[in-house]
Amino acid sequence: MKSIMKTFFYLILAFFSISIQANEQRYYDVEIIIFENLDIKARQSEKWPSSVELEYPESSLQVGHPWPGHIPKEYNPKLSFKRLFKKELRLSEQVKKIEESDSRRVLLHTGWRQPGMPKDTALTVKIKKTIPAHNNIAENEPSSLQYSNTAQISPWAAQEAGELEGKIQVILARYLHVNADLIFQTQKLKTNDIYQFENAVKEEIKPVVFRLNQTRRRMRSRELHYIDNPVLGLLVLITPYELTQ
Repeated sequence: MKSIMKTFFYLILAFFSISIQANEQRYYDVEIIIFENLDIKARQSEKWPSSVELEYPESSLQVGHPWPGHIPKEYNPKLSFKRLFKKELRLSEQVKKIEESDSRRVLLHTGWRQPGMPKDTALTVKIKKTIPAHNNIAENEPSSLQYSNTAQISPWAAQEAGELEGKIQVILARYLHVNADLIFQTQKLKTNDIYQFENAVKEEIKPVVFRLNQTRRRMRSRELHYIDNPVLGLLVLITPYELTQ
């Protein structure tokens, strides 16, 4: 009899443990800023490819789009990969500072809400945005990657048009981890569209692809984290979302 009661007790305990875990599903607000470093010397410090093809896992989605496949019952659809409203974003001051700087420009500022997901089931968020050229760039502004003597004119590169693309995955294990793979591909240009100088060769210039690839970066919630390479920078803020809000 004691053995039966003991078994029954453990079953009840396991049931309540599972119920508590289900009710304690954690959700996070993920906010990112992707920006470009316009410093000519920094951009020329590495050799960049002319093309990169990113591969996306099947378990990937764009924010605000349907869950790939059937959404697991433990996740609330209303809190899973929904875009944050502007008033919910916390990094507006950082965006303002970047925009006020001559040496950098913001390519993307966005955020979304998602459940904390383990490594084997964590979804990947796809990033895609067309970036226009800056309206205030002078017609004779040179491209930093084509001419070595541009520093005599300006220390900053032209704010070129292009395509921003990438993927970001947030993993909840003992700590939060972020995988990020981002590329910014400039458009094809003509030398005479960029800068007229003596004996210039008027030919098509191949696009340049700047890539930021960071695997398994450990992060703490509520702390602003910074990932960069000579050209691209990524600011990430992950904040626990309180279900009582």
